[in-house]
Amino acid sequence: MGKEKKRSADEQEKQETTFYYELVGIIFIIFSITVLGELGKIGSFMLVLFKVALGDWYWVIILFLLFYGFQSLLTHKSFNFKNQRFIGFVFICFSLLLFAHFPLHSYVTKRGDAYFSETWRVYKDFIATNIDTYLGGGLLGALMFYAVYYLFGAVGVVLIGIIIIMFGFSLIINRPLIDILKSFGKGTKNLGKYARNFNNFFKYQIGSDRKKAGTKRDVFSRSQQVPLKILEEHQNVMNYNFQEKHCLEMRSLIHSVFNNFNIEYKDVDLSISYKISSFRFTIFSEYNLKALMERLNNVIEEDLLFAQDGNSLLIQVANKYPQILTARELLMKQPSLKDNYVLPLGLSYENKLCEADLSRSGNLLLIGSKGSGIRNFINYYIFALFAKVNLCEYRIEIFDKQNDFVHLEQILRIIADKDINDYLNEVIEDIDQKLEKINQYGATTIDEYNKKLEIEGSKEARMQRRFIILNHFQADRETYSYFENKLMYVTQLGEKAGVVAVYVVREEFYVSSIIMSIFFHKLVFKLDSIPFSVKVMNNENATYLQSHGDSFYLSQIRARRIQTALVSKKDIEAVLAHLK
Repeated sequence: MGKEKKRSADEQEKQETTFYYELVGIIFIIFSITVLGELGKIGSFMLVLFKVALGDWYWVIILFLLFYGFQSLLTHKSFNFKNQRFIGFVFICFSLLLFAHFPLHSYVTKRGDAYFSETWRVYKDFIATNIDTYLGGGLLGALMFYAVYYLFGAVGVVLIGIIIIMFGFSLIINRPLIDILKSFGKGTKNLGKYARNFNNFFKYQIGSDRKKAGTKRDVFSRSQQVPLKILEEHQNVMNYNFQEKHCLEMRSLIHSVFNNFNIEYKDVDLSISYKISSFRFTIFSEYNLKALMERLNNVIEEDLLFAQDGNSLLIQVANKYPQILTARELLMKQPSLKDNYVLPLGLSYENKLCEADLSRSGNLLLIGSKGSGIRNFINYYIFALFAKVNLCEYRIEIFDKQNDFVHLEQILRIIADKDINDYLNEVIEDIDQKLEKINQYGATTIDEYNKKLEIEGSKEARMQRRFIILNHFQADRETYSYFENKLMYVTQLGEKAGVVAVYVVREEFYVSSIIMSIFFHKLVFKLDSIPFSVKVMNNENATYLQSHGDSFYLSQIRARRIQTALVSKKDIEAVLAHLK
C-alpha cells in the first residue's frame, strides 16, 4: 500500500512539475519587478518592508528573488537551498549587513543610552516619512551587530565579519580555509624579496608557480608498483588468546540458556574473526527465537546478531578483544598477489577470503553511515591496486565534492569543481572512444585489444584501465535520475572498455532500485537507521554492525559478513612518500 501511494505521488509530480515551476517563476519575477520599480501600493509597501528589514542592502535579496524566478521558469528545477555555494552567498550577505550597521551604530550611541529604542526610532521615522536616509543593515543587521558587539566589542565585530566573509568565500570556491590561507601564504611569502624588481617578480616568480602547478607528476605514467613491505603489520596473538578464552565462557552461557529453554541442540562450530565471534548450532526441537534472543541479550554483554536458516542457528557476538586486519595481512592471504585485478575485499566471519575480480563485473557499491569505515576502505582499495598491478596499466580518479580524499590529491586526480552529470558525460565519451578503437582493431574487450597489440609487436601504447570513485554528493530528484541513467551506461558498457565505477552512498534517499540492480558487488557498512537497513538488506542487520570496517558483502549469491582491512595513517604516509 505504501509503495502504491509513493508511485502515485511520483506520477502526480511528473505531471505537474512543468506548470508548477513556470507558475512559481512568473510569480517571483513579477513580484521582484514590482518591488524594484515601486509599482503601486504593494510595491511601495514591500520596498519599505525590505529596507527596514535589510537596510541599504535590500536590493540583494530582491535580485536573488528575480534570479530564483528566472531559474524556475527556464530550467523547471527546484532551487537547491542546501547547495554550499548558496550557503556561502548567505554568509557573505550576513557579513555585509554586519559591516553596514557600523555607521548607524555610532549615530545611535551618540543620541542616547537606549540602544534599541533609538534604533527603532530611526526606522520608525523612515516608515512615517519614506525619506531616503542611511538605514545600515536594517533590523536584521542591527540585531546581529548588537549581539556580536555586546559579546566581543567593536574589534570583535570586525574580526567575526572577516571570518564570516572568508568562510562564505571558502564555501563558494569549495576549498577549506586552511588551503586558502596556505595558497595566499605561498603567493606572498616572497613578495618582500622581489619588491625591488617588479618586473622580475611577475615574470619569474608567478610564472614559475604556474609552470610548477601545470607539470604535476603523474604517478600512472611510470612503470612502478608499491612494495607490500612498506605497509604496517600488527600482532594479534594476545588479543586472539584473550578472545578465545572469552568465547569459551560465552559458549557455556549459551549452553545454559539452551538447557533452561529445554532446547535440543548440537554445537557445530565456533569461529573467532577480527571483530566478531560466531557460534553455530543445529536445533532439533521447537523454540521461541524472540524469547531466546531476549534471554541471551540479558546474560551476554556484547552486541548479538542472530541468523536462522531451517534447523541452523547462527549467533554472532561482537568481540570484547577485537583484532586489527591490516591491508598487508589481507593481501598476503591471496595465493596470487601480483599482476591481477582480483581484489580481496575482506575476510568472512569464518576467516575465508572474499574476493572480487575488478576486470570482470568489478563495479562496486559502498553503502554506510558516516564513520562506518567506507573512507578507510577506499584508501585500501586504491593502495591494494597500487601493490597488485603496475601503475602504468591503469588510472584512478575520485569525484569528491565533500573533500574526503584531499589527502590523496598529490597522487590522484580529484574532481571537485564539476557537476556529477557533466563528469559522467566525460567518462561516457571516453568509453565510446575506447570501444570504437577496440572494435576497429577487431577486438571485443580491452584485454583482447591489448593482447593483440602484444602479439603483433605493435609499438602503440597499451590501453589503460580507468577506475572512477564517486564519493557521495547532494542532488535533487531530477538530477539524480539523470545520474542513474548515466551510471547505468558506465557500469554496463564500461566493463568492455576497462572502466570500473565505485559509488559511495551515505543517505537512504540515494539508494534506489536502479542503483541496487546495476552493481554486482555491494558492501554495506554500519547504518544508523533501521529503515535504511531494511531498504538495503530487507532486514535491520546492518544496524548491528560494528564500525571500523565491519560490513556485509552482498552479491547475487548471498549476504556474507566480512571484515575489511585497516589502512593506518602510517600506511598513507608511506605510500605517498614512495610515489612522490
